[in-house]
Amino acid sequence: MATIYYDQDADLGLLKNKVVAIVGYGNQGRAHALNLKDSGIDVVIGARNNGNSFRNAEAEGFATMSVKEACVKASILAIMLPDEEVTAVFKNEIDAALQENSEGKTFVFAHGFTVTNQTATFPASADIVLVAPTGPGRQVRSLYVEGKGLPALVAVEQDASGQALGVALAYAKAIGCTRAGAIKTTFKEETVTDLFCEQAVLCGGMPELIKASFNTLVARGYQPELAYISCLKEVKLIADLLFTQGMDGMRDAISNTAKYGSVIAGPSIIDAAAVQKLEQLLNNIEEGRFARDFIAEASAGSPVTREYASQEVNSRLARTGRELKSSLHF
Repeated sequence: MATIYYDQDADLGLLKNKVVAIVGYGNQGRAHALNLKDSGIDVVIGARNNGNSFRNAEAEGFATMSVKEACVKASILAIMLPDEEVTAVFKNEIDAALQENSEGKTFVFAHGFTVTNQTATFPASADIVLVAPTGPGRQVRSLYVEGKGLPALVAVEQDASGQALGVALAYAKAIGCTRAGAIKTTFKEETVTDLFCEQAVLCGGMPELIKASFNTLVARGYQPELAYISCLKEVKLIADLLFTQGMDGMRDAISNTAKYGSVIAGPSIIDAAAVQKLEQLLNNIEEGRFARDFIAEASAGSPVTREYASQEVNSRLARTGRELKSSLHF
């Protein structure tokens, strides 16, 4: 059984009289900043001068400054930047801040990519911790406001102070996550499982299965509108059942026809060849090949990603979805 921490296991006092710098006021950064502030923590925002994030943070009442200034001022540096931007921001601003003041720093990450793949370097005197909510920033914020919380993953990579886990749990409590539970893990485990799940299921495998199924039906002459509803829109119904009731509960809730069809069709699609591809996908992530390819892709302006997106937006599936939304109002 995993080790899970709750509110009673975390001491907000470890964050008192300390300044937390949120570096990157985007999806996660904004939610963390607002929740920390509402928990009584002193928060400053580090962002590009006069950029949208800078203006948004200022408009919401935060002390906002350059990344370098924020990292000099704060002892806890929450790095909430996109993975591909971290290296440049460290090189251009954070490293300079650490030359001025590197003592007693704690680096907080919401995803393990940077640390696991060593795309930045850290002082030996720093604590390096992970507090990774298991959902988007808007949910981190909305659940906090409701008095609830989103589960999180917590990990310690470097514990120079001897208090790294305590600070990580205090941070998790301040953003509301220990209300639901914070699961102990490692940076590598969080990184690998997160990337693998994104690629194999959520953002890679499932959309491709939807597209292939839609195209198979349409190629045989079935109405694209019906194919769209059956192959894409109804995914939410099953996803909700899986979320609330698990795999066995989902199967109990569907019809006998669907149950039998799933038993004979599922294993024939996800067969030994598919499992072999999943294993190769996992190897690419574990061995750092994906990270290297991703950084190279981002440095080149994301040509592969942009080309794929341009094809998708003009696909029959996408066009059918846009037409149905305007006709059926969903």
